[in-house]
Amino acid sequence: MTRPLAICCVAYRTPDLLRTCLAALAQHLPGVPVHVHDNSAEHAAELDTVVADHPHVHWHRGGPNIGFAAAVNALAATVPGHDLLLVNPDAVVQGPLTATLAAVRTPGVAAAAPLTPATGPGGRPWDVAHRRRGVVRALVSAAGYAEQLRRTPLSELYAERPDDVDGYLTGACLAVSRQAWDEIGPFDEEYFLYGEEAQWQQRARSAGWRLVLADETGVLHEANGTVASDAVASRRSHDLLRTNIALQIEHAGTGGSLRGDLYLAGTSALDRVQRSKRRQRAGLAASGRPAVVLTINQLVYGGAERHHVVLATELVRRGYDVTIVAMQRFGPLVAEIPHTVRVVRQPWWAPAVDLPPGPAVVVTGDTNTETGFGTLWRRHRADRRWLVGAHVPPDPDAATYSTGLGRAMRRADGFIALSPRHRDEVSAHQDVARRWFIAPNGVAHRDGLAEVPPREDHDGPLRLVMMSRIVELKNPHLLVEALDGLRDRAWTLDIFGDGPDRERLEALTPDDLRDRVRWRGWSPGPDHAFAEADVVCLPSRSEAFPLTILEAMARRLPVMASATCAVPDMLDHGRAGIVVDDVTVAGWRAALAGVLDDRSPLPGIADRGLERMRDHYTIESLADAYEHAIAEVLS
Repeated sequence: MTRPLAICCVAYRTPDLLRTCLAALAQHLPGVPVHVHDNSAEHAAELDTVVADHPHVHWHRGGPNIGFAAAVNALAATVPGHDLLLVNPDAVVQGPLTATLAAVRTPGVAAAAPLTPATGPGGRPWDVAHRRRGVVRALVSAAGYAEQLRRTPLSELYAERPDDVDGYLTGACLAVSRQAWDEIGPFDEEYFLYGEEAQWQQRARSAGWRLVLADETGVLHEANGTVASDAVASRRSHDLLRTNIALQIEHAGTGGSLRGDLYLAGTSALDRVQRSKRRQRAGLAASGRPAVVLTINQLVYGGAERHHVVLATELVRRGYDVTIVAMQRFGPLVAEIPHTVRVVRQPWWAPAVDLPPGPAVVVTGDTNTETGFGTLWRRHRADRRWLVGAHVPPDPDAATYSTGLGRAMRRADGFIALSPRHRDEVSAHQDVARRWFIAPNGVAHRDGLAEVPPREDHDGPLRLVMMSRIVELKNPHLLVEALDGLRDRAWTLDIFGDGPDRERLEALTPDDLRDRVRWRGWSPGPDHAFAEADVVCLPSRSEAFPLTILEAMARRLPVMASATCAVPDMLDHGRAGIVVDDVTVAGWRAALAGVLDDRSPLPGIADRGLERMRDHYTIESLADAYEHAIAEVLS
C-alpha cells in the first residue's frame, strides 16, 4: 500500500519567494497537502498576504523562531503515516517528481532527491548529492576548490552522477520515507539551522538505509534566498552553517570534538590567507567603541549563559560590536540571541575572531577553556584587554581554582566578581586578580519594573515554588524533608525543573506528601513557574549568583534562599528577602516554620525586594558596570 505524501515547508520572511514556491507546488503536485511552519517570529506580518492568498495551505504560525529542525519535526508530527516532501521556501519544483517519489517508496530507501539545473561554472545537475564529509573534504569546500578537485578523493562532489549516495542529499527538495523517519527518529534539534538533514541521513546510512539521487530534474533552488537581502541575518546564517558542519563532522566518526575543532580552526586560517576572505574581513566597520568578545563553553539554558545574552544585547544597543564565542557547542539558547549579536564557535586554542579595527576586550568565564582562550587571544597585542567574568560558585573554605588556573587568570587585566561577598570569598584563599571590579547580573529593564502590582492575598495554603536545574547540590530533597516536619501547617510545594538527578531525588518524596509536593518538570520560564507562587525558595548548598532570585524580585515575590556566595548581598542581608544561614534540614525547617506561622511580613519583603532589584540589578546596571570595567582596563 502506497503511503500518502505531505509537503512540509519552513518559511522565514521573503514572501515573494514563498509565493513562487507555493504556486509551483500547486501546479505540479495538486491535491498533496501542504503544511507551512512560519518561523518569521516578529516579522510574521510580512507573510500575511501570502497566507490570505493560499487558504488551502495548512499554516502553522504565531510562535517564535524555533529553528528549521524543530519546525520540520513539528510538521512531521502533524501528519503521522505520511511520507514527507521537504521543500525550502526558496525552491521551485519543476515537475511532479515521479522518480523521486517512486524512489522513496522503495523498501530500504530513507531519502531521495531530484537533480537540479547546474548553477555556476563547472556545476553539475547531480551536485545535490555529496560524498561522505570529513575534515579535509569540508575544508576543500570551504576554500572553494571542491569543483577543481572533483575527480579526486579530496572533493565532496561526485565526478559522475551517482545512484546511491554515500554522504548526503541537500535538503532544498528532499523526499523522506515515513518508515525511515519513524525508525531513525526526527531531526536533531541541536542543529538550529543547516546540517540537520545531512546528519539525519548520516544516521540513516549507519542504520543500513539507502539514499537515492533520482534521475529527473526536479527543482530550482536559490541558495540562501531567505536571507539574501538581510546582511545581518546572512552573517548569522553563515556562522550557523560553519558551526553545524563542524558538529556534523563530530558526529560522523571517531575523534569527536577534535575533528570539529580542526575544521573550525582550518576555516579561520583560510579566512586569513585567502585574498577573497581577507577582502570580506577588511570591510568590517568600526563603531567608534571598543569591540567586545564574550566567551562561553555552550549556549545552553543556565545563569551564566543567559547573562551573556542579556549583556551582549544591551551592549549592542549602546553601540558596541559584540561577538559571543562558544568554544564547545552551540545550544538552544542561540535561538534567543538577536542577529545584531554575532555568535560563532571557535576552539579555545585557536582564538581567531573577526573584529573591526581598533581596541577590543575579551570577557571570559573562569573555566580552563575560557582562560586558555583569553590568554592566547590577548598575547602580543597592545590594543587588546582581557577581563575574567567569574560564574563558578566559590569555595568559602579553600581555594576555588586550581593553582594553574588561578595563576593564569591573574594575568588578566581585571577580575569581575558578582558581588562584594563573591569577591571576598574568592580572594580569601587565593590571589587570582591584579584588579577587581563588581558587576552584579540583571534580568529586567528598569522601566519594566516601575509598576509591578503586588500579589493578591488568599486564605489557602502558602504556595511555595522552587525553580532550578534538578541536581543534588540544588537541594530540592532538603526542602521536601524540611517541609515533611511541618505537615501540620498549610502549604504546598511545586518544584519546576529537570536534570540528571531528578528521578532519584523525586523518589525521596514520601508517598503521602505527593498531593502537596508536586514535581512539575521542565518549565519554559519564571512567568510559567511563578504564576501562582507566594514564596520562591532556593535551598541550594552552592550558588554564585542565582538569577532565580532576580526573576522573583522582578515579579514582586518574596524569596527564601540559602546564604551561599552572593545571596546575602542580593537579599540585602535579610532586608529584601529571607536568608537561611543554616543550610540544613533543621535550619530550613525553622525558617519555613516562621513564615508559615506568620505571613504578615511577606508583602513588605516583596516590596523591598522589588525596590532592591530596581536599584541594583537591572540590565542597565549590569551594562553600566561592564562599561566601567572595559573603560578602566583600556585606559
